[in-house]
Amino acid sequence: MLNSTLLKILLFPLYLIYVFLVNLRNFLYSAGYLKSKKLGKKVISVGNITAGGTGKTPFTITLAELIINEFGLKPCVLSRGYKRNNEGEIRVVEEGCSFVKCGDEPLLIKQRLKDKGCVIVGKNRYESAKKFGEQCGCHVYILDDGYQHRKLFRDIDICLIDCSNPFGNGKIIPYGILREPVYELKRADIIVLTRAKYAKNITLLRKTIEKINNSALIFEANLEISHFYQPVRDKIIALEDMQEKKVLSFSAIGNPLSFKADLVTAGLNVVKSFSFRDHVVPSEEKLEKLNAVANELKVDYIVATEKDWVKLKEEKVLEIFGEKLIICVSNMLLSRENDFLKYLEGKLNDKGNS
Repeated sequence: MLNSTLLKILLFPLYLIYVFLVNLRNFLYSAGYLKSKKLGKKVISVGNITAGGTGKTPFTITLAELIINEFGLKPCVLSRGYKRNNEGEIRVVEEGCSFVKCGDEPLLIKQRLKDKGCVIVGKNRYESAKKFGEQCGCHVYILDDGYQHRKLFRDIDICLIDCSNPFGNGKIIPYGILREPVYELKRADIIVLTRAKYAKNITLLRKTIEKINNSALIFEANLEISHFYQPVRDKIIALEDMQEKKVLSFSAIGNPLSFKADLVTAGLNVVKSFSFRDHVVPSEEKLEKLNAVANELKVDYIVATEKDWVKLKEEKVLEIFGEKLIICVSNMLLSRENDFLKYLEGKLNDKGNS
């Protein structure tokens, strides 16, 4: 979001043009002048209308696991693979793939799903599915970060809203955090209110959403810590064993404040917290400084996210942090899961559209 008043004034004409083009594009798709391509299999889109982290990756993992465990189907996640070396290249993500080639979020998803799910990265999601979908044995596609990717037809459009900061100041990038106007929530079939436990007034938020879209199903979700993993010892540490432990946390995710809040809510004593830009790998120098601060504060552990571990395991992080480094493993828990599954089952069994 822009902070400089002069820069805001200078960019205002471009901002107006951008808003016009966003609205025009949405109109052309909604009116049918622009056509969305169909894949021949069911497509579930997971996305949001804001920049920054709303919990798309953990929700995508939860959705894929539900499809696997409840319906016995093999999901294929179609992701752009943001910030990887060659975003135009289409490739199937393997567990041992480098995040540089596959992207940190797709690699995390693959490591969680293992052989029960497939992940394909490529800027053109339609071509990605056509090239590798059948080869992967895919039954249903999950379009990662797909709310604005209207080139691809979806059977279910899921939009996530972060309850800790639903719409920012209500303005579109770069004056706010919105990717498109709030009223575009009208396209969603399902709206998931993530980080619901941090909502200031979830009843008011629900009413605001219902005024825009009174047909969408609304669910609440929270990211809950399952356990911690200590890489040096290849050891699982139970959450109850971490109560009141003195920790330093760091992360390079879309919403770093939520990571710290989750740790504190779970009972950890977070004495210091550091954040880096999303998808960034902290330099060795910065990691050394983090370790120096941790030693000075005499913390029990240094805590990072799973998404960070995907990147850090390729660096010299274990040489720097040693046994102090632990990885926080979390799962997205959905309210009214049975209602969600019932809706999902109905759509997956529907022979129409796709």
